[in-house]
Amino acid sequence: MNLTITAFESWPILMTTAGLSLVLCLLLTPMARRIGLLDHPSARKVHRRSTPLVGGLAIFLAMLITLTTATPYAAQAVPLLLACTMMLITGMLDDLYELGAKIRFVMQALACCIMIFGSGIVLTDFGSLMWDGVLGLGWLSIPITIFCALGVINAFNMMDGIDGLSSMVFIIAGTVMAWMALGAGLMFNASMLIIVVGATLGFFLLNARLPWNKRARIFLGDSGSMLLGMFLAWQFIDLGSGDDRAYSPIIAVWLLGLPLIDTTRLMTQRWRDGRSSMDADQYHLHHAFLKAGFSVFQTGAAMTALVLFTTTIAITGHVLQWPEYLMFYGYLAFCLAYLYIMRRCWHQARFLGRDVATTL
Repeated sequence: MNLTITAFESWPILMTTAGLSLVLCLLLTPMARRIGLLDHPSARKVHRRSTPLVGGLAIFLAMLITLTTATPYAAQAVPLLLACTMMLITGMLDDLYELGAKIRFVMQALACCIMIFGSGIVLTDFGSLMWDGVLGLGWLSIPITIFCALGVINAFNMMDGIDGLSSMVFIIAGTVMAWMALGAGLMFNASMLIIVVGATLGFFLLNARLPWNKRARIFLGDSGSMLLGMFLAWQFIDLGSGDDRAYSPIIAVWLLGLPLIDTTRLMTQRWRDGRSSMDADQYHLHHAFLKAGFSVFQTGAAMTALVLFTTTIAITGHVLQWPEYLMFYGYLAFCLAYLYIMRRCWHQARFLGRDVATTL
């Protein structure tokens, strides 16, 4: 059975992969407990019980099985699978032994090089960001491509802080990108996105706080967040570059607008404070909600609503073909509003009309 350009015919693949991922999550959980692949509670974490970290492995296996048995794209996907495998293994080692930030950064950069030199995927321009003319990158294409990919990987990794949030962000972004890829006739990209969205959906059913889950039963871990971050980065750049691009680059920025600005703010602040930009802390947007007294469910719902807002802007701009430079200036305005709110939160200990606690 091959994926086709109609949404109706994509459903069997998506639902089958979701079911496969769900089963794999359940099967891998006992193994995680036996080998100690668990996320233990700590002062900077929200959860209160040791939780298996095999969501990433389940998603990867479900993706691999579906790709090789239900589509004709296995050979074409080898470089992508290699980069994702590198991120999965690096993340699993980090989950088990806490690799240093420099090692993770180097491995992420190598995975990006596989994308560039293994598949020829390079961001050649930023589109018409500031005027009607195209802002080309020239000899800066490769370093900027690596920089942008690293930004997406780490933005997604840092968003993985509360139950169900990162998987929901991926499902939203991946679904929209699959739709845009289908519209552009890019069947390989659409097929891969539908498969991985399905695999993530199966994981989401055990990770989010739903009626049958009082808390997350399983986590992505660094293995899963870096795997999905790498996959997102690959698709964002591939679909937003070249003559047959599915969307303009600014559309990709709006699709992942909230994680990108939150991560940029945090990394910049850590650098100014003389700390490693990869240090963990409690100054993410979701920490602001939690420290202001919102529940985990309310925090996840509010952040999902913000992601849906930026996604709606992306879809509307894409469909109505808004000028790219207007969307760029609009995103700058969104960023300034966000930075003002967060500065007030941490400097005045007030967030959305509530006092902010010093700790969770």
